[in-house]
Amino acid sequence: MKNLRYLFLILLATVGATASLAQEGIFSESFKKGIPVHLTNNRDKAYAIKAGTAGNAVKSAKSAYTADEIWYLVGNADSFIMQSRTIGKKHAVKLESSESGAAATIVPVKEATPLALTKQQDGSCIISPAADKGKSFNMFGGAGRDIKLYSSSDDGGRWNITPIDLSRTLEIKYSISTDGALETNHKIGEIAIAINGREGAIELDRNNIPETTVCYLPKDAKVAISCKKACHGWKMLVNGKEEIAEQTLPEKGLAVKAEITADKDNRYQYLFYSPDEKGIPYRIPAIVTTANGYVFAINDYRPCGNDIGFGEVDLVMRHSTRSGSDWDGHSWSEPIKIADGLGKEAAETWLTGFGDPAVVADREHNEILVMSVCGNRVCWHGNYGAGTAENPENPNRMARLRIKYDEAKGEWIAGEPEEVTYDIYPLFKDKSGKAHVGSMFIGAGRIAQSSMIKVGEYYRIYCAVWAVEAGSYRHHNYALYSDDFGETWHLLGELGNDFNDSPAPYGNEPKCEELPDGSVLLSSRKGYGRYFNVFHYTNFEKAEGYWDGAVSTDQAGDLKFGRNDTNGEPLRIGNLLFQSVPTGESRSDVAIFYRLLSDDPATYTPAELSKGWKKIKVSDRGSAYSSMCILPDGNIGIYYEEEPGGYSMVYVPIIIKEAVDEETYRQFKSSCHPCQE
Repeated sequence: MKNLRYLFLILLATVGATASLAQEGIFSESFKKGIPVHLTNNRDKAYAIKAGTAGNAVKSAKSAYTADEIWYLVGNADSFIMQSRTIGKKHAVKLESSESGAAATIVPVKEATPLALTKQQDGSCIISPAADKGKSFNMFGGAGRDIKLYSSSDDGGRWNITPIDLSRTLEIKYSISTDGALETNHKIGEIAIAINGREGAIELDRNNIPETTVCYLPKDAKVAISCKKACHGWKMLVNGKEEIAEQTLPEKGLAVKAEITADKDNRYQYLFYSPDEKGIPYRIPAIVTTANGYVFAINDYRPCGNDIGFGEVDLVMRHSTRSGSDWDGHSWSEPIKIADGLGKEAAETWLTGFGDPAVVADREHNEILVMSVCGNRVCWHGNYGAGTAENPENPNRMARLRIKYDEAKGEWIAGEPEEVTYDIYPLFKDKSGKAHVGSMFIGAGRIAQSSMIKVGEYYRIYCAVWAVEAGSYRHHNYALYSDDFGETWHLLGELGNDFNDSPAPYGNEPKCEELPDGSVLLSSRKGYGRYFNVFHYTNFEKAEGYWDGAVSTDQAGDLKFGRNDTNGEPLRIGNLLFQSVPTGESRSDVAIFYRLLSDDPATYTPAELSKGWKKIKVSDRGSAYSSMCILPDGNIGIYYEEEPGGYSMVYVPIIIKEAVDEETYRQFKSSCHPCQE
């Protein structure tokens, strides 16, 4: 009897939900006699369901209440078709199946999928195939991506449906001046619109700005408008102000004017907007300057949407098109793919994907070395030295590629990647053959090159690895060096007997930099600060020496910031040491810390190097990984991840004289001969 009573209550609740939906007047008899509605996501509340074009996917996008976000639900709660105001009555939404991941597309109306609406206790609704209500429309892959079927058990699969009054509109008319705008900066930003307190935005791009945007709003809507989300390089005002306070939409609607002008004094450039027009994100920046004065920006392009181990990841690059005395700092080549991951189609494991570029440009030869993690293994699960028949050995794999300047053609030519996994992993076996590292990758960004140690044709280079202890999930760091520009690698210092003997136990993504006496600073990612350790040479040529021991800079000194645990990078120019890192509690507010170095090598200890830091503000918004180089004019170029997207790739030159305090700059100039060591 209890079971029958339970089923009766479920049926009663379902009937009640269906009846209440019908009473709300969100369903239409036909397209012509339609009730227009707007659908926003219950988890990512700034996003709405948006129609594309016939034959293409239905997507989620920032809610702007424009015509392509207005829909008609023709039928009833148990069976309706979904039609777009912009595409018209001859088309409707189809689901390719009722399986998870099935895409929603716009097709001729006779092919449309009957849908059902189920109301939830919080007032939101699940949109499911009428024949199978176990799944719902979802922003599959994240906000701003295609609408696909997925779980209805969380807020990402639930939608808020609002009737629209087509007679009440918000009209935004635009005037734009692009004079002085940098070529790469085509995205202008967002005009934020809050409708009844629910955030949305109109995204603007200088390549397709309309004369007017018309927003169709609910009856008695309260509207607030803000222009505080301009991208770098642009300024925006609405009716001459940054924002218009919330007000009830007048009976006849509201018309405003948006003025857009290029910010000529803004040096920031977007080299890759993320995600791109296909919804594919970019991540993980690296930047270097070549001997002949070109600047290279290299980073991940992620068709799989994630790190190595989840599918296809590629490496892409742009370089400045001017060099030497003609370098202008603003002109960049078109993007080029230099390592093409094959994803699940790869015949060899290491060709699945290439990511996390670690890069160095030789100080004498016009050559660039790129070291990359590759393959199909998530970094935590590599099992070097511990393979079995059931779980064959498959560590995070490693690749190398070179980019060289062709003097005859005047072009940079990228070679093909080559796998070097088993040139490096054996360095971490002890004399008994035990592997101390199960999986690893080189810290992405700049590989450091010595200015004083040269054994053979090339100056010595240094990188550091994030490594997982074999047989556990504990991560730590080691440093490597090469005297033949990455052809062969060697361990810097002794391997030691266990995890605690590494240069940075519990260190995350690490980088290296050379100090003025030739010793090597290891700087490793951690929350609130960095792990610092220093390798001191007893013999340069034989690379013999010792590590001091790791310290936490936030405990030993004043290189401290928010709790975010994020990749950053050290860089030395003369006697000035820099460290880039986000400074917010979460990944935000990338900054560059700086301090002067003494001429006394006795002060080159982790504890002493943790002290005396000052800060240069770089970003005032969500931002994460960063990489730095010395520009052809002797200043700093920083290439880092920042909003919009998650994340776009931003380059900005930092003029040292303007950025550091006057006394620091005076001491820097007086001791730096030349300033680009």
